[in-house]
Amino acid sequence: MKDYLANDIRNVVLLGHSGAGKSTLIESALFFTKAVDRMGKTTDGTSTVDFDPEEIKRGLSVFTALAPCEWKNKKINFIDTPGYLDYEGEKAAGFAVGDNALIVVSGKDGVESGTENAMKAVSKRHMPTIFFVNKIDDENAHFEKVVADLREEFGNTVIPFELPIMEGGKLIGSINILRKKAWYYSDLSKAEEVPAAYADKVEEYYGELAEALAATDDELMEKFFEEEPFTEDEIAKGLRIGVRNGDIKPVYCGSAIEVKGIQRLLDLITEYFPCYAEKGTVTAKDDKGNEIVLETNEHEAFSGLVYKSIVDPFVGKISYLKVMSGVLSSDSQVYNTKKDQMEKISQIFCVKGKNQIAVGKLFTGDLGAVTKLAVTQTNDTLCTKEKKVLFDDIVFPRPMLGVAISPKTKDDEDKMSEAIKRILEEDKSLQLVKNAETSEQVLYAVGEQQIDVVVNKLRNKYKVEINTKEPKIQYRETIRKTVEAEGKHKKQSGGAGQFGDVWIRFEPCDSEDMIFETDIFGGSVSKEFFPPTELGLRKCMEHGELAGYKVVGVKATLFDGKMHPVDSKAVAFEAAARLAFKAAMPKANPVLLEPIGKVTVTAPEKYTGDIIGDFNKRRGMIINIGSSEDGEGQIDAEVPMAEMQKYATELRSMTQGRGSYVMEFDRYEPAPANVTEKVVRQAQLEKAEKE
Repeated sequence: MKDYLANDIRNVVLLGHSGAGKSTLIESALFFTKAVDRMGKTTDGTSTVDFDPEEIKRGLSVFTALAPCEWKNKKINFIDTPGYLDYEGEKAAGFAVGDNALIVVSGKDGVESGTENAMKAVSKRHMPTIFFVNKIDDENAHFEKVVADLREEFGNTVIPFELPIMEGGKLIGSINILRKKAWYYSDLSKAEEVPAAYADKVEEYYGELAEALAATDDELMEKFFEEEPFTEDEIAKGLRIGVRNGDIKPVYCGSAIEVKGIQRLLDLITEYFPCYAEKGTVTAKDDKGNEIVLETNEHEAFSGLVYKSIVDPFVGKISYLKVMSGVLSSDSQVYNTKKDQMEKISQIFCVKGKNQIAVGKLFTGDLGAVTKLAVTQTNDTLCTKEKKVLFDDIVFPRPMLGVAISPKTKDDEDKMSEAIKRILEEDKSLQLVKNAETSEQVLYAVGEQQIDVVVNKLRNKYKVEINTKEPKIQYRETIRKTVEAEGKHKKQSGGAGQFGDVWIRFEPCDSEDMIFETDIFGGSVSKEFFPPTELGLRKCMEHGELAGYKVVGVKATLFDGKMHPVDSKAVAFEAAARLAFKAAMPKANPVLLEPIGKVTVTAPEKYTGDIIGDFNKRRGMIINIGSSEDGEGQIDAEVPMAEMQKYATELRSMTQGRGSYVMEFDRYEPAPANVTEKVVRQAQLEKAEKE
């Protein structure tokens, strides 16, 4: 593949519902442009972009992949993203480096939740967008209905540029709305007249398209009102303006698996999608945090953003990057701004799926990869040391579904830590939390399938077997009654003995940590035994008598006690404090506290009733019902965190993949009697098993 400058590169991120045919469309484009010898298929393991064992097993995209092709002296970098919601992190990486969006829609299934989520994301980023209605020759496919649904959902900026010509359920040709001509796949070299059956619909769509073109330019608007036909140059001008500013979102159609409609789509991409160079400038921060402006051309100093990392067992670490400015050359050195360290660039690759093709340089706007960088990770900025810059981080989705993971064997334990570290480096939408209180390692992910991918990757790639279970809820215990209790520790075994006797008052308070005070008169307990007494109590507070959870909201006052002139020691008073604690807690009206989370759910307003009803079943309290920044419904609630363990999956089911949520711990509240009974019973069972 030859070198391409910024003006000749188009970065196109493919989006859409899972199963719409994004990967197949890329395969079709690669085959049509002779970038591959034959079309691959995910389930056969021959796909260019879906090559990972997990993708082959599932028959769908799991990871973002890069597949460039050449068309009419332009380079198109197709960025294939997963449609399934669990892999939103991969999609975020694709968005970060894509300049244009191609949303693939099934001709049979039409607008689905994945279509809506894709459109919401591109609208937020103001990305030029094309729709491709795929599988148009599938049984029950209906192009006009899909177009109507797209326009109803996303507005009149969605405009069909062609109509499929069907015969016996087969796609045999298409009609160019602007030119009012038909082309048949049996002979694409000549244009035909529009079939009579399609004439009215062509005129209808032409009127809408002509009006949209006219709205992009005052001169075109004048010609439109005077009913003068547009010239080819005027059409091209209007399209470029309209597609770039989002006033026109063309709809094309075809059958990716039959390689139909691909040529027109490639023409539209190269002619009307903007290149990265058209931005003119891009902003970053310098090494002092001040904003700096870089020109998006080859004359600017080099800068690049690493948007994806892979740990390959044969090649080592592969860092995928976008050249944001300047030129990246092999056999050079670059500066990693975040790590404050130089990196050696030995070889640069143009990436086509799992294949790396060595190139000498990458120019502004292009996507590629480098290998074996020592410290560089996803979201790092590479640049020259003379012009240090730092780009904003890619914002990855916050994982909310947690599972506790543990190694199955001692051998697995030795390998798990390093394997998990590598997986976390590859997927920034995963998070591992080591919970010191519960002694659990909790892996947080976007969804259950993502967790399943991690488990399989650990098993197959790193030969590590793990157990998974729901994480423990971090309950708390407290008291509601003031009590006094004695703790006496006396031990005599022939030699020096141990003696400590304390009286401690336990009373409720508002503090998270235990408050320890002394109120000793007459020297009944020496000051030197105050610290060990406090230490003994603090150790006890870590595991309450009710269900073994941390005790909070307690003030302990040492107010009396006894000493022995020889046998009193620190260890004795520590033990005496523990005895006083155990004696006092059952009499102090112990209460189980459950963690309450603040939850914000965002979803289309039509699901508000279902979400509120579901929160009521979870013992939740609705705080506010309003609208999000994106104009969707937003529900703020407070819910016991124990009721939210599987909420990521359940909300997705409830909203057909259109809802999302975030949750933060807020406070502790007394748990209802039935919850307390259940938690105490479970704690007793676990204690019995250990014994």
